[in-house]
Amino acid sequence: MNRRLTLTALILAAPALASTAEAAPGSWRGTIYMSAADYAPNFPGVKKESQLKVFQQIADEYEKLYPGIKIRFHNQPIPDTNTMIRVKAAAGELFDVYWAQAYSLNSTLPKGVAVDLAPAFKQPNAYIPGNKAWQDVMDKAQLAEGRNPSGAVYTLSGDKVAYTIFYNKDLLKKVGITKAPATWPELIAASKKLQAAGIFPMHAVPAYPWWSRHFLTDFYSKDYAKLTGYDGLPGQSPLDEAVAIHKGILTPKDDRFMSWWPVMKQFTDTWPKDYLTADPAKNYDAFQDFVGQKEAMLYEGSYKVREMLDAGVKFPVGAFNFPKLSKNESKYTTGVNTANAYSGTGGFQFAMSTPLANKTMREKGKPEAVLDWMRFFGTPKNLQRLTTEQGTYAPTWPGTSVKLALSNFDSGAITSQIKLPERSIGAQTASANLGWVDMQRIFGLYLSGNITLDQAKAQAQTVLDRAAQDYARKNKVDLSKY
Repeated sequence: MNRRLTLTALILAAPALASTAEAAPGSWRGTIYMSAADYAPNFPGVKKESQLKVFQQIADEYEKLYPGIKIRFHNQPIPDTNTMIRVKAAAGELFDVYWAQAYSLNSTLPKGVAVDLAPAFKQPNAYIPGNKAWQDVMDKAQLAEGRNPSGAVYTLSGDKVAYTIFYNKDLLKKVGITKAPATWPELIAASKKLQAAGIFPMHAVPAYPWWSRHFLTDFYSKDYAKLTGYDGLPGQSPLDEAVAIHKGILTPKDDRFMSWWPVMKQFTDTWPKDYLTADPAKNYDAFQDFVGQKEAMLYEGSYKVREMLDAGVKFPVGAFNFPKLSKNESKYTTGVNTANAYSGTGGFQFAMSTPLANKTMREKGKPEAVLDWMRFFGTPKNLQRLTTEQGTYAPTWPGTSVKLALSNFDSGAITSQIKLPERSIGAQTASANLGWVDMQRIFGLYLSGNITLDQAKAQAQTVLDRAAQDYARKNKVDLSKY
């Protein structure tokens, strides 16, 4: 009983600690450990000319301002972030500040591993001149989309990643294609040529959460305001999604919802079939096959450009965005450009450990110091410095500007989609297992020919109904009020 009370007290204490608005770390002195992921400086194994240095410079500036406080970055690869968080948190040894996706913290990761930063965001950040509330400098849609149904916000988020289709120019040229596909028929035709020549067009799990957003954002574009407006905040939140499912809009009963599955099947029928056995949440094998020139195309995030450079890719790489659909492919297309429909927060999304997940956070004054460090590096000026150097993520906060450093890479597709207005509709986050697990399973069964579209629709409806009910029950929400 005593242990239970102690842990409960620690969890409840975390939000209160985050509400302090001090402009300095206080009297605590010691070392703050941070896992900065794609922004980590001085990463071992990376060529000297490709090393990142800005986060270390920012840390040096902070240490100079507050002697006795040291900032140390974790600089070893973390293959599976969520597993790392679970294991280290269970031992009470999680990093003080760490990279994590807001979606995971809101759904699949256990409660108590991250501090609710929402109270701190409402307080001034003294490192931003004239600031009255830290959240005033942030992207409002990004802030709303990362919000937990309870109102908690577990990550400091400030950039986005662009998803595009990379392609090996040499392999396409080998089958007589010198221009990147711009339409869906061109993409199918190119894939068939590659397949006939014994070249894998793609070799990856056809990720439902990624591809579905392109199609659904197109087909539901005229309903965008309604589908993102149930919670009164910008962007599509899990609440918006659950309400739309409950109202029978995001459902197989609406012909738009799954009419793109046969279109996608045309495409995946040209892929090698062993993709179906891969883990849908991981795309490492696909990347390795692309780098090894075993596949011609790779649907991935802009961060892969840096990884390609690090891997020493010598062949010419191009990129093209999600091809436009015409009425020939789907009568539901609205002609909207949905190239950036799956763009989301990338490397700059950092959480702060609770005393439950990190025993050192029980030291008197340390949580305030860690939060102060986050305030220090979490300014528009430092976000601009970090994203400019990293070069594959776009800062999202007002006043910052996109400055990609993509070397000789053919970056036109990525830079063009970043300029598009943010519009995205999906059915993947209302419950923890909806997109990557349950819908992915049904999607795979259909694409592999194991079930018909009608059978898939029936299974999808069951999954959606359960997701909406789970969301309502766990979050004590009456969906009928919307």
